[in-house]
Amino acid sequence: MTSLPSPAVETSRLQLLYHISRELGGHLELNELVERILRLTTESVGAENSSLILVNEDGAVYEGALTVNGVLVPDASAQLSRQLERGLAGWSLRRQSPALVVNTAADSRWQRSGTTRGLEAKSALAAPLLYAGRSLGVLTLVHSVPEHFGRSDEELATAIAEQAAIAVENARLLRESREQTQTVRNLLETAQVLSSTLDPNKLLRLLLNQAQKHLRLEAASIALIDHEKVELFFHVATGLAAAKVVGTRIKLGQGIAGWVAQTGQGVVVTDTQADPRFYSLIDEQVGIKTRAILCAPIQFEGRIIGVLEGINPAPGTLDRNTLPLLTNIANLAGNAIARVQQYTSAQAAKTRYSGLFEEGFDAVLITDLKGFILEANRKAGEMLGYARMDLVGMSINAIHRPATGPLRVNRLPDLAAGAELAFDTRFTTHDSRIVPVEVRAKRIAMPDQVFIQWIVRDNTDKMRADEKRSEQVSMIFHDMRTPLNNLLSSLTVLDGATPPDDKAARSVLNIAQRAGQQLSQLVESLLTLRRLEAGEVALNKEEVSLVNLIVEAAELVRPAAASRLVTFESRLPQQLPVARVDAGLLRRVLVNLLENAVKYSPRQGVVRLAARLEEVSIVVSVTDSGPGIPYADQDRIFEKFTRLNPDEVSRGMGLGLAFCRWAVMAHGGRIWVDSQPGHGATFSFSVPMTGQNPK
Repeated sequence: MTSLPSPAVETSRLQLLYHISRELGGHLELNELVERILRLTTESVGAENSSLILVNEDGAVYEGALTVNGVLVPDASAQLSRQLERGLAGWSLRRQSPALVVNTAADSRWQRSGTTRGLEAKSALAAPLLYAGRSLGVLTLVHSVPEHFGRSDEELATAIAEQAAIAVENARLLRESREQTQTVRNLLETAQVLSSTLDPNKLLRLLLNQAQKHLRLEAASIALIDHEKVELFFHVATGLAAAKVVGTRIKLGQGIAGWVAQTGQGVVVTDTQADPRFYSLIDEQVGIKTRAILCAPIQFEGRIIGVLEGINPAPGTLDRNTLPLLTNIANLAGNAIARVQQYTSAQAAKTRYSGLFEEGFDAVLITDLKGFILEANRKAGEMLGYARMDLVGMSINAIHRPATGPLRVNRLPDLAAGAELAFDTRFTTHDSRIVPVEVRAKRIAMPDQVFIQWIVRDNTDKMRADEKRSEQVSMIFHDMRTPLNNLLSSLTVLDGATPPDDKAARSVLNIAQRAGQQLSQLVESLLTLRRLEAGEVALNKEEVSLVNLIVEAAELVRPAAASRLVTFESRLPQQLPVARVDAGLLRRVLVNLLENAVKYSPRQGVVRLAARLEEVSIVVSVTDSGPGIPYADQDRIFEKFTRLNPDEVSRGMGLGLAFCRWAVMAHGGRIWVDSQPGHGATFSFSVPMTGQNPK
């Protein structure tokens, strides 16, 4: 059984790891970091020889170091590659597992470099550098004495490798970030240089100068396709023998440039003499020696019109960003002619758009497809009380009230997919004022960008007019109550005075009474809805079991369900905290939802009732088996007088769901619908719970 290390040893190890962590954290240059890791690990475990190999995502070595007796071996890439192919390092890296070899002569995992040396007995250990489940590299340590390393050394090397993996990944990301940043800077500089002229030939010469500068080339050229002769002719060149290169012609498919023009694929050839595509006759004609070639197709409107070729980059300059940079420069070349041709019209269009964007009557916000603001016009800044630069980067949800409009159910994916939405909502200003607005949102696709445009119009005056009109309508309905009640009372008197055997009179009287009752219920519904909207309803709250309330509502609707052979299925928990609510009001909400579910379910359909706890709320759901609700209509069905199908047989005034919405909101809850067209609809509402258990 392995004995545990003493507290003193454990403390010393932790101090060592802390020291190494600080040491590694201060070195972000990758080559310097590799040497630092190797030195610290070698000293920590007392190794004589050591190596650290770093590999990319394809498993190829991109950085490494080797020490022998503490001395760094220069240009050790060949030895490191052999270790990775068939040595202990490769075994550890592939299995993502540390390896301890107490006697290399007796372990097949150790690299056998020769018959005699292969029999030497040594001690070795290897530890992989793992990060996020991926092997970044492997650390190998060797001592000439067998059994020099033990389990504690293996554990220490593994712990150091864990620290090193983090440092290596940070350094790699930093290097990659710097390379990408430099690439972007180079392209930006090239674009800025190209913007200095509208002369196509000067543009191409400037572009070649940029390519030669950033890629450190001895020469660069642009060859265009002559479709009539099926040839490439070199149109412009810089660097070595530039004057001789211009005008040279080769067949399509001939040479590396001809191959790129024919296939449309960019290529980096580091050794032209070893590439069968290389066409040496050009070197003989112009008097240069081509060692390496970079070549990318030049495209315009989806057609290959030529190639951009670079000759002999400086040693050590080729990396993973070389071809992308060359390709992007080639794209700039393809666009150069188009840029000249389209410049005038583009400038005119830009001027018109800027005028509309900046001076338009409406506020305009531009967001990406995730809803983050990219641009805002002056009107938007004034409406929302933000400086325009402060709006950039904010989420549209930060200024959009989540309980209103379509974003409460996250319709951004619909907008990103191409849907157009128009809706009324409320925006919250910088000083927390609530502004009612009308919004029109749609996806805009530009050649180089796709975004969402939000046109926002202040709806304050319209809302005030609507409120005034609503008050007037409310007064009219209120004034109708007295004559309507008198009418119903008179019909009741007539009912008592009409002989039972006068069937004709009684039939007319019954029709009049039913019509009067329907009219009375409509007036009361409108008045109740108006009071709910205005917050004038005093809730008669009491602690109620929502399960009991759901059962009562289902019993009230059951006769209507039975007439359509619709059945109820309940998924109600046995124990549910009580809620302090107005039982009468919520019962009407449940009855409305259940009646709608029965009405829209097919004959012999099923209506499901469910309730659940969700954080501090109780959520009640009613699911029908009907046709579902189109996505475009799911945001307006809770508005007054909304009927999705005005020609449907089951007619109504479109007040039921509006009443439900305001009744639930009066309790501090919310109501929503989840529906996929053709697969029914689930209406859900939540109310806060009191936190008590039912008795």
